[in-house]
Amino acid sequence: MSKTYTIATGNEYTSKAAAQILDEGGNAYDAILAALFMSFVSEPLLSSPGGGGYLLAQPNKDKALIFDFFAQTPFSKDVVEKDFYPIIGNFGATQQEFHIGMSSVATPGIPAGIFAIHNQLGSMDLKQIATPAVKKARQGIEVNAIGAEVIKILTPILKSSCHAQAIFSTPQNSLLREGDIQSNKHLATFLENLASNPMDWFYFDAPAFEIVNDMKHYNGLLRQQDFENYQVSIREPLSLELNNWKILTNAYPTTGGRLITEQIKHALNSSAQSDEQKIIEAMINADKFKNKDTFQSSKGTTHMSVIDADNNVASMTVSNGEGSGYVVPNSGFMLNNFLGEEDINTSGFFNFKENTRMASMMSPTIIANSTDKIALGTGGSNRIKTALFQVIWHIIANNNTLDQAINAPRFHYENGVLDMELGINKEDVIPLNLPFEDTVSWLHRSLYFGGVNAVQHGNKNLAIGDSRRNGFGIVKNYS
Repeated sequence: MSKTYTIATGNEYTSKAAAQILDEGGNAYDAILAALFMSFVSEPLLSSPGGGGYLLAQPNKDKALIFDFFAQTPFSKDVVEKDFYPIIGNFGATQQEFHIGMSSVATPGIPAGIFAIHNQLGSMDLKQIATPAVKKARQGIEVNAIGAEVIKILTPILKSSCHAQAIFSTPQNSLLREGDIQSNKHLATFLENLASNPMDWFYFDAPAFEIVNDMKHYNGLLRQQDFENYQVSIREPLSLELNNWKILTNAYPTTGGRLITEQIKHALNSSAQSDEQKIIEAMINADKFKNKDTFQSSKGTTHMSVIDADNNVASMTVSNGEGSGYVVPNSGFMLNNFLGEEDINTSGFFNFKENTRMASMMSPTIIANSTDKIALGTGGSNRIKTALFQVIWHIIANNNTLDQAINAPRFHYENGVLDMELGINKEDVIPLNLPFEDTVSWLHRSLYFGGVNAVQHGNKNLAIGDSRRNGFGIVKNYS
């Protein structure tokens, strides 16, 4: 009897690392960790050991669980002179202000998340799982179009530190462009050490010691107790049934899952005649929720989905913010700037409650009906909620195939402005007389609208990597 596995991530190398581990006998959770390790190499400004994230895991014939390894606020914010300042990221059509510096760093959760997932669900040796990423970090990896675009957007952050700039520069000291080869020997050594040492090595040994020493020296907030007290949280996902589909997604204290499901429910209950009106009205309604309550997002994000041949499902979204500019000594990666993200710190910078798990819009999701199961998620800051809503809507309400749902042009509504991706006719939207203050018609498909990477098992076995972010899918059948 033939079996199938499916993989979809934000990068070809990331997907192939997961496939290698499945081919070597690993399960979906070994594969998702291999993809995570490789994402540090292939998507280094979206994914980093210095960031945080979430895994939605549903082992075959077992209950689903959320592994929350997002960032934690520091125990203290009493540093008098904080290293914290704004820079501008240029997206071309729009600009956005980010805050970076040593005081923008929250306690990272990804190293702890790796071990929590591996200890509870993994089946292979962690060193074997990390091997594809270690090799690529040493050999070098070709920078793709999206990688080059993100480097260009975040140039002010990279130029804020000679160590950060060195990681993302050619030997001639110019920033990397599409087609350049990027190696990172310090990162290779760090990943080897992480996979070879006990699970508390990052938090109780040299990495934490060096970070804390630099924090004290250069006006950051993190101290040793922040590292030693970090814990992964495991909880049940948000669950509901709509249109004969069961939806599992990220739950409180995160915010994206609630907004996604509220949009779906609003659209299903709408009396509007056109699909466009149902979608836009649902987004406007969700925006009211967002502005009424405290909702958060993370900008520099990527997503990976795996279903193995035994129907174990893994859906993981991770983020490093934009990066703080601070590179961990001799480790080849930047720490996050979560304390400097306005979308996360909705009450204002440094008004956070100390030693508290930060919340995020990130929403790894699984949807299933009587015949099919789909794992999906996306990066994209505050567009996470609208991108996932639209893809799920097209599947459960319009009976679109997975590739049709992901490739359909997207809307995004936020604070009175309706963005419309290439493929949407503005003349079909304006007569709807909906309450938006302005519209923006994009002349191309853009990473701005997210990158939904999804896999499906059932009547069809599919793996779709969102072309907006050079996503890459793999489907393999074997006996």
